[in-house]
Amino acid sequence: MGTLIVRAIVLLTLPLVVFVGGAYLMQRLSDPSQLRETIQKEKHLKGLGLRCTGYDLAAVKTYWGALKDGEALDAERRMLEIDLVFPFFYGAAFAVALLFAWATLGRPFHPVWILAPLFIEVVADWTENLIQLGQLRLFAAEGTLQPGWIQIASIATIVKVWLFYVSYLLVVGLVGWMIFSNWPRSTAR
Repeated sequence: MGTLIVRAIVLLTLPLVVFVGGAYLMQRLSDPSQLRETIQKEKHLKGLGLRCTGYDLAAVKTYWGALKDGEALDAERRMLEIDLVFPFFYGAAFAVALLFAWATLGRPFHPVWILAPLFIEVVADWTENLIQLGQLRLFAAEGTLQPGWIQIASIATIVKVWLFYVSYLLVVGLVGWMIFSNWPRSTAR
């Protein structure tokens, strides 16, 4: 039973540790000191990538406009570039947790049911980052943005964020199922 609990804890924490650790590493590698200082000065600023309800053209102009002074916009660009690699890591962590719990349960259904949301999440993350990178270059060079592309990036952000929650809930559900299906039953009558 102890091994089962340890496995459960590892499976539940693996995606979170990789996500939080990767986010921290991304910030450190992109040299966000300028970015952080600007965001702290402008208390109303909220990063685009974790907005559950997305963003519009005005929100992007406000956010990137506040970053235009100094090196903050370059730090944002570097963070978006690094973020193109990040989905490989958190996607792998989720896939390991999901597939391990699924295999422990005896493979009760096709794995596509638990991997499809994760795959869509990763593709949405790449879509969001690639579009934001293109729009950021345009914004830095000309001060303009393309509303259609911003809307697509916003939709990709919404999909990414909500499917992150879905993926984690799938991990929690499978681990819970794994625990309760292997819980020792009382032999007392």
